[in-house]
Amino acid sequence: MDIIGIGCNMNELSEAEIKRMLSLRAIEWTALPAFISQPLVPVLFIFFPWLWVVCGIILLGILWCPIRYLFVNIRIATFACFFVTWLKWPAAIGSSIYLFLHDQPLTAVIALLWPLLGGLIGIPGKIGIIEHKFAKEIGFIPPWA
Repeated sequence: MDIIGIGCNMNELSEAEIKRMLSLRAIEWTALPAFISQPLVPVLFIFFPWLWVVCGIILLGILWCPIRYLFVNIRIATFACFFVTWLKWPAAIGSSIYLFLHDQPLTAVIALLWPLLGGLIGIPGKIGIIEHKFAKEIGFIPPWA
């Protein structure tokens, strides 16, 4: 059964693998703006001052806090995982090279390190609540649980 919608067959996963997947997606969902920023922010550093971009991500994180419990979607969380995994380092390295060549060494270093720094600005939350909602969404636990 392709419950996630991107080719991941849930029937091929063990219970431990499903629990791990749910836990990881819940962690990412809790700080979604900071998580998604990993491939986006280095590119934004080319066009905007780095401090504005970082403050914008923090503001988005604050705005995300009440929404993250009201709306959960495993497909969006899984797509975000693949998006970030495949693009964060190419975007960081490419943006860093561009910024170094355009005499912005501090911004270039921040852009290069952003895939590591982006996770530090996420606002912590109750991961268990989101994990439980994801488990209900994929049918891992019954809807009344």
